[in-house]
Amino acid sequence: MTAVTPTAAAAVTAGEALRRAAPFLSTRPLLIVSDFDGTLSPIVLDPWGAVMLPLARRALRLLAGVDDVHVAILSGRRASDVAERTRIGGASYLGNHGVESGRLQRRQRVRSLQVEVVRVDDRFSEIAEHLATAVAAAIGEPWLVVERKPPAVAFHFRGAPDVDAAGARIREEVERLDPERILIRFPGRRVLELRPPGVPDKGQAMATLIREHRPRAVFTLGDDISDAEAFQTLARARRSGQTDGLALAVQARSEVPPQVTEAADLLLASPVEAARFLAGLARRLGGASTLEAAPTGEMAQRSAAMARPPAKAS
Repeated sequence: MTAVTPTAAAAVTAGEALRRAAPFLSTRPLLIVSDFDGTLSPIVLDPWGAVMLPLARRALRLLAGVDDVHVAILSGRRASDVAERTRIGGASYLGNHGVESGRLQRRQRVRSLQVEVVRVDDRFSEIAEHLATAVAAAIGEPWLVVERKPPAVAFHFRGAPDVDAAGARIREEVERLDPERILIRFPGRRVLELRPPGVPDKGQAMATLIREHRPRAVFTLGDDISDAEAFQTLARARRSGQTDGLALAVQARSEVPPQVTEAADLLLASPVEAARFLAGLARRLGGASTLEAAPTGEMAQRSAAMARPPAKAS
């Protein structure tokens, strides 16, 4: 296998990414791992309003049905939440950065998804719940979105008129309420997440997927700092000869965290380009007769509109 040196700098189109992916398309088993927010779905001000791009859903459904191709959704959301938003039968769902895991069989109802959760001391869930309630009460602003996902909690401030000031306020309240730092801080783009020590992160979740499926090649997509952990795991696996493949960062907003571009091989220009890349994979791996090359007509307009950065809250 040939190791790939990370070269992500300027954003590329799906066509260029597919050209770079071509040497791996005949290899099996093949593992495709994707984040959700900012990758399969454009970033929106309200995290609960995130909607998957239709082309990405169609592509992943086709890919999940190809022999020796395994699809996994690796998200910071709870597994049940991201499964409901994506509805990809035949895919694995790793939620809460890998704390939760389940597999949705083809034609299985999403609400019947069985999720396994890594066991941690109950006190961490209690602390996370206390912080969720107390920080929300202390800040009392409509732009604060609290995502409860025991044993963790995330504070989103995408909609704040001043995101820097909002982030500082949240950090201040968290430090006041958890001065001993019992929960570990994981800052992301316009979000601060708190997790217990020792629980899996996306890097460990990626290592588990590689160990379980033993793929000859991996394509992994993501847009945020936590996704860089998965990219780094893939890079180590390539260096050790375990597998090969590409890590593709996605430019979900105008800025991309430097940790993400440094760990990635390529940078896709938007979630729409990520959807087109997945659609290209589906065509090349067996779905050519049922999938368009890219969103066209009404779907193109709808996908492009969804991908535009949200307007600032007034």
